[in-house]
Formats: sequence, structure tokens, C-alpha cells
Amino acid sequence: MGCEIDELKRAEKAGSGIIYGCEELGRLKSVMMHTPGEELSLLNESNYKYWLYDKVPEISGYVKEHRGYQELLESSDVRIYELEDYVDENIDLITKMPNLTFLHDTAAISRKGAILSRMRPPAREKEELVVKEALNNLGIPILSEFNGGQGFFEGCLLLSKETVFVADTERHTYPFIKEFISNVLKDFSEVIYVRVPKARRYMHPDTVFNRIREDLSLAYLPAFKETCLFTENSIEKIDFKAFMHEKGMEIISVSDSEQRRLACSFVPLESGTIFHYDTALDHKTRKDLENEGIEIISFHPDALLAGGGSLRCHTLRLCRRKN
Repeated sequence: MGCEIDELKRAEKAGSGIIYGCEELGRLKSVMMHTPGEELSLLNESNYKYWLYDKVPEISGYVKEHRGYQELLESSDVRIYELEDYVDENIDLITKMPNLTFLHDTAAISRKGAILSRMRPPAREKEELVVKEALNNLGIPILSEFNGGQGFFEGCLLLSKETVFVADTERHTYPFIKEFISNVLKDFSEVIYVRVPKARRYMHPDTVFNRIREDLSLAYLPAFKETCLFTENSIEKIDFKAFMHEKGMEIISVSDSEQRRLACSFVPLESGTIFHYDTALDHKTRKDLENEGIEIISFHPDALLAGGGSLRCHTLRLCRRKN
């Protein structure tokens, strides 16, 4: 293990919990994952759509590929915390949650604490309770969560220490988005709000946008039906591409086909290096990224595609640090 992993271990032994925070696009140090298990046996030909899967998974292959991805992360000195090791009170819920492996949807981890989602019932009901317990047991405080009301909110993106990105998808309700924006502006300077079509292909924010480097990103811009910038004292409509250009970030646009193959949903190891499905990008986009000096660490999915998620979906990133 590298010195960064030793640093995390020393922090834990000192009783201060782990180091956390992912606003800046530094080197990925640690993640939380849930290796799927017996809960996958809940799926069959009559209910897999209810559980939001694209087809019934071949369980042994699904688990093998998930572990293969974990090994790929570990080979890059990324420490993996297994969710189940940090859950006691809600341990019985895990076997009832075949979507729990998609941990990225449940929380975003800032240096001030975790921004917790409220997962949409019935297929993903109460997942956030399990994740909250695990984060608390790891020593990561909860910065923001939904404690009441009727609605759901599945995910946001941290773009910097000042900026949060939220998409109004079919997995969100607008009253909860308004509550989220009001709460998160206490700790961040601005929130970029994007209204996207209410369709499964755009179910989470990272299906339409993701950072590759501090000055480069991938996006599917046709999905950006309306974009607004929220600050403490103002709301204004913005042109997303022009706004990001002013911030110093250029956008490489992906095609309709690429978006459907989860082109924007990848895991940066560090600025300019990403883990990604080898099926996600067209040759042209790969060439554009190559010309930008981007390194792609490829992973080939087969059984994992049954879940309809990306490598990013399986990866709750806990800590990034600049070298």
C-alpha cells in the first residue's frame, strides 16, 4: 500500500475516523462498495423491471465482475471499505436491496460531510438508512439529509469546493430539489440546476455530465432543457456550456448512442485518468480524449450490464486528495 493508504489507517487508529472529501478532482484514495450477494436472487423474469434492472443478472458472473472491478481499484492503491462491515442495526435490510450495490446514488461526500439522498420507493426504499449507518460508523458526519415530507432525491455531483450540480430527473421530485438547494447553499456558493427529460436514460446526474479533468468534461447537451444558477441571493438562467467555459472547463459532447451506453458515467482515478467501460465511447470520442492526453483504464462489462449501471454507480467515492 502507498503512503496515502497508510495515512488513512493512521487516522482511523487515532480515533479520528477516516479522511474524506471529494470536491476537488485529486487522486482517489478510498471508496465504499457493496459486493452484491443473495439479494440478487430476488430478481426473476417477472420482476426485474420492478427492481430497475435491464434483465435478470447471471449472479455468479455479476459478482465475479464486481470483484474484478474492486481488484482494478485496489491495483491503483484505492482503499475499499465494504459496506456490510460497517452496518449492524440495519444489516437485515441488505438482503432485501438488490440495488444497494449502486452506492453512488445514495450520497456525495464533501469535506464537510455526506450529502445524503432519499431513494425513490419502492425499488430503492430505505437504502439511505443503510448507507447513513455505515458512514456514521466510519466517522463521516451527515452534512445534509431529508428528514420529512413526501418525495425523493437521488444524487448530486460535487464540481468544486463552491459548486454543486443537480439534475431534475425522474428519480427526483422538485420540492425536494428546492429543499436541497436551500440547505446546500449554506455550505456551497452556488448550485447548477438542470432540468432534463423524465426518462430512464437520464435517471441520475452523471448520465449527462461528468468531470474528466479540472478543465475538461464529457456531457450530453441535448438533455439540458433548462439550466439555472442558484446562489444565496439570486436565480438566473444560464447557458451551461458557456458558463462552464467561463469557469475554465471545456466540454466534449457525446452522441445520443454514447449517452445510452453511459458515456458520461465513469470514475476518475485522478485528473486526466478515468476508469470506464470499454463499450461506452465511440472511436471519435476516444480519439478526442487521447488528443487531450486523457488515459482511460478500461473495464469490460458483461454480466454487470444487467443492472443498467456504470462503474461509477457501484462506487461511492469517499476521499480524493491533491498530490
